[in-house]
Amino acid sequence: MAGSYTFLINTTFKEWRNTRRYKWIVLLVVWAVSAFYVSGFYDRGWIPHDEGTLAQSAERVLIGELPHRDFDEIYTGGLTFLHALAFKFLGPSLISLRVMLLVFFLAFVPAFYAIALRFARPDIAALVTLLGVAWSVPNYFASVPSWYNMFFAIYGTFALTRYIETQLVKWLFLAGLFGGISILAKIVGLYYVAAAGLFLVYREQDLAKCALGEPRAISRSYFLLKASGLVLFVGLLIAMLRWRLGLMEIFHFVLPQVGICGLLLWNEWQDGHGRFLTRVKKLFGLLWPFGIGTVIPIALFASAYLWTDSFGDLYRGVFVMPQKRLADAAADFPPFLTVITSVPYAALFFFPFSPAPTTSVRILGFCLIGLLGFALYFSGTNLLYYIVWQSARSLGVVAVLAGCQLLAGCRPEEVLAKDKRQKLFLLLSMTALFGLVQFPFAGPIYFIYITPLVCLALFAVVAVQERMPKLRHLVALLFYLFFAVIWTNGYVWGIGVSYVPFRPEILLNNDRAGLRVTDVYNQLYTQLVELIRRHSKSNYIYAAPDCPEVYFLSGMRNPTRKIFDFFNDGENDLALVSELKEKKVNLVVINRKPQFSKPLNPELSAALADRFPQSVDVGHFTVRWRD
Repeated sequence: MAGSYTFLINTTFKEWRNTRRYKWIVLLVVWAVSAFYVSGFYDRGWIPHDEGTLAQSAERVLIGELPHRDFDEIYTGGLTFLHALAFKFLGPSLISLRVMLLVFFLAFVPAFYAIALRFARPDIAALVTLLGVAWSVPNYFASVPSWYNMFFAIYGTFALTRYIETQLVKWLFLAGLFGGISILAKIVGLYYVAAAGLFLVYREQDLAKCALGEPRAISRSYFLLKASGLVLFVGLLIAMLRWRLGLMEIFHFVLPQVGICGLLLWNEWQDGHGRFLTRVKKLFGLLWPFGIGTVIPIALFASAYLWTDSFGDLYRGVFVMPQKRLADAAADFPPFLTVITSVPYAALFFFPFSPAPTTSVRILGFCLIGLLGFALYFSGTNLLYYIVWQSARSLGVVAVLAGCQLLAGCRPEEVLAKDKRQKLFLLLSMTALFGLVQFPFAGPIYFIYITPLVCLALFAVVAVQERMPKLRHLVALLFYLFFAVIWTNGYVWGIGVSYVPFRPEILLNNDRAGLRVTDVYNQLYTQLVELIRRHSKSNYIYAAPDCPEVYFLSGMRNPTRKIFDFFNDGENDLALVSELKEKKVNLVVINRKPQFSKPLNPELSAALADRFPQSVDVGHFTVRWRD
């Protein structure tokens, strides 16, 4: 009798687990957990020059200046208008920028969950969502453009999955709209657009393979057209990377793109058929709604520059000036040998062997779990932390290559439904292309910007294969989830190198901040701002190099168009001094330890010392003024 009740309860639960209500309940739970978790990070810590860049740019827009025309906007400029809107309604403070980021993050969680739900039941999708959350925004909760690029990539990926399911053109248009807005946040949004374009090429190919009544012969003209386009794409990529093309760049950037393009060509050679004009027409029918959606926000943004006859400033700011940033703000990958750390887990994707559940196998399984538990417990040590981190760093490449192997038909027993194939390729394409945001600054924080897509791609590759040892992957998922929660959500400067505990309990003593920082930062900027406000007799000060936060926290205006000084190498120093005289600047702040730009040249330093004879050192700043 008891067994009958147990069977009935289990059956009822399984049926309820497949209901729409259960999916919504799980979503609400994972959304609430994510919101509660990030609430402890949204006002914690800062990188001064990042926050200062975002805030000063937004404030300059708020007083009527136009990015690129009136000041050196270091990104495309669209996000600056969003930040200016936050200042208008929430007040000009650093915390206002964080609130805007929080809003977009809370929209990111359900979109991420909805994508994961296409591959597994709700509870597993919830775990993957929490993994994506823990490895992303809490590590660096600052409203930088790369987060918005990632958010819009997830939003757009969800829109494309809905298009696969409904074939409604509005979803293609919406996906394009997200691409255009992403480009306005930062030009690397082009990677999302390129990934979506490759997906639409794959979809057309997949639909042609399934089409009835079409000739079975391969269209050589169409194959040559596709081959030429893909070879050109890879060639442009290598040309972009050529000045920093080492082994790790080839592994992380070139290899995934070659895998994606190789899959498209292989499938075209094996299964591509249909008349040339028919297929071109079908591909164009997929691309134009997406393309129109992409162009609309960009055209609206550019119209402001056309209206003010400053389109040339926009072009220089978006396509010319960034070349200076690429040269001065760059970071290398770790040594190529670190890829070895990902080999044990990668082997599960390429050789998914499931031995019979004998006693010895169970003992081995428990030993492996114990080993992972040991590694998790002692990951606070530099060596283990570094090994675990680097093992995760290469998993995006592993997911793309394993997924391409699967879709290329290397395993005939793995026959995927059409929708599953297309959704898997979509995630592989997004992961491969979006990984390029790590160029040329391959610092660990830039891996954090792509981790949600890496999580989804890994999950999809596992979920679509019946023979995959899913329990082992579940153990790996939980391991990386706990590792992120315990050891990575520390201080941003330690990410990828070692665990640095970070508990800033002091609210920065400034009416324009609202962030919790360390006592060292609080004392430094409190003293600095008080000194500036005491001695400045003008609305303008001059602060350089690379200290935009000084302008914002002090409430003073920048007399130049500079945000970071490496944009203005070779600038006429005499012209700068004349500009300071014209704006009646009587105080300057010199940053003796800039992170990116070079220190002030001796001639300019001497001219400033002559004009502003009184000085005080505050930390790594020197404040000079004249009464």
